Amino acid sequence: MNHNHPYAVEFESFFCNYGQREILRDINLQIPHGSCVGIIGPNGAGKSTLIKSIAGLVPGSKGSLKIFGKAPTREWRKALQLGYVPQLKSMDKDFPISVYEVVMLGRTGPLGWFKTPGKKDHHLVEQSLEKVQMLHLKDRPIGQLSGGQQQRVLIARALATKSPLLLLDEPATGLDIPSQESIYRLIDVLHGDGKTIITATHDLAAIEYHHFDFIICLNQTVIAFGPPEEVLISQVIEETFMVNIEGRFFNGTNN
Repeated sequence: MNHNHPYAVEFESFFCNYGQREILRDINLQIPHGSCVGIIGPNGAGKSTLIKSIAGLVPGSKGSLKIFGKAPTREWRKALQLGYVPQLKSMDKDFPISVYEVVMLGRTGPLGWFKTPGKKDHHLVEQSLEKVQMLHLKDRPIGQLSGGQQQRVLIARALATKSPLLLLDEPATGLDIPSQESIYRLIDVLHGDGKTIITATHDLAAIEYHHFDFIICLNQTVIAFGPPEEVLISQVIEETFMVNIEGRFFNGTNN
């Protein structure tokens, strides 16, 4: 993978359908390598679909997608597992698996399913857990953790892939305010390591306590893309959320 490519992700005239329903329409984006990007928009706007299409979980119906300048073929994805953090509600909290084992799953892509983890894999898992401050709970069953702790473990699993691209789908949804803030502080730390980070959220309040280099305002198509100070203006927010928000638009309303 060409980590020196100027763009981590490029969409060109990208469409995505579920059956007859159009989810994403004519997406054109160039996300600079090393940037921290927030995707905002109402529920049903296609934020998760955009993240999943980059992760290779949802195929486009037409148009092109490139990651670090390459079309992500199946073989390419198999060799390189992207750092994808799904929504917390998608995790089976009753599954009898420890924190350490969850994070080791991040190594199955690079390893292949049938290879035994080596010293390097164990080191990466411990390193990833340390990064998210969860190493002390490595033997704890995942179901016994709080939501904020579970989210940190999923982020550690993504870090264990060693991917230069981290994709987070609503990482703070369902968490209390202190946990939300601590997740976004963690994302800031990870961005400081030079990773490209793309985070979907429908909570405008998140933008108050988190720094994004760029914001994608999405409602099936890209309404606006640029630095926060340029795109987070009332007119764009209203067009994105299809509502008239009185006063400050950072009111934390979940739309």
